[in-house]
Amino acid sequence: MRTETIDIRTDKALAECLEVDRPVAALAFDYAANDHVPAHEHVKAQLLYAIEGTMVLSTREGKWVLLPTRALWVPAHTRHSIRMRGPVRMRTLFLDDTANIPMASCAAVSVSPLLRELIVGMLQEPPRYAPASRGAQMAALIASELRVCQSLQLSLPWPKDQGLRKACDAMQRNPTLAGDMEYWASRLSVSSRTLARLFRSETGMSFGEWRAQLLLLEAQVRLAQGQSSSRVAKALGYASHAAFCAMFRKATGFTPMEHPEREARIRPDD
Repeated sequence: MRTETIDIRTDKALAECLEVDRPVAALAFDYAANDHVPAHEHVKAQLLYAIEGTMVLSTREGKWVLLPTRALWVPAHTRHSIRMRGPVRMRTLFLDDTANIPMASCAAVSVSPLLRELIVGMLQEPPRYAPASRGAQMAALIASELRVCQSLQLSLPWPKDQGLRKACDAMQRNPTLAGDMEYWASRLSVSSRTLARLFRSETGMSFGEWRAQLLLLEAQVRLAQGQSSSRVAKALGYASHAAFCAMFRKATGFTPMEHPEREARIRPDD
């Protein structure tokens, strides 16, 4: 399996986007499956978006799964890393303080058709667009869209406790219903009561709530990749396809076949 670590610090186009004195600058990156961008931060805020493929972004506070109908707002000076789940065509924006986006922490947001086209269109504008140009007008529209876009509860809180982080890493590498509280407590050589307390204090969730969120995010990734709902249900350890569908509908309001992520279609850049 190919895995490449990408050092974006050497990218000249990125340096120009971060240095240019404009409210919004756009940049395109294409990645192969399993490429990894190591932990880094930017002097400007970033809107991470992929018109194709799935990314997993990690910070000290949590993890976010980004599919083609979602983007992630990353404030300036927020240290983060990115792992590609399959080939990814990233189209990202860098915004300075003059864009006036009122989001002080990482947040997943929905990407409307208008915002998507504005992001793609912004890539055709020079970084130093004139104040009254098409680029300036598009930048103003992008900022306006971001001020009203819907925030989505799609993060997976990540613990700071090193022992618990190891357990959560293991569960993320092999997401499944198998292994109850007692199993993971035994793996960590602690009591189940201690593990329950750790999960609540470190993530704000119970063990069951945290694992359910992990499985929900993983299910959405696999469905978006084209896997059948019955295959996903089996891979994640659900007793039956019906049980998986019931969980999914309760959590999202959609059945797996109705979920918007599954219906997202890849379109080429203009």
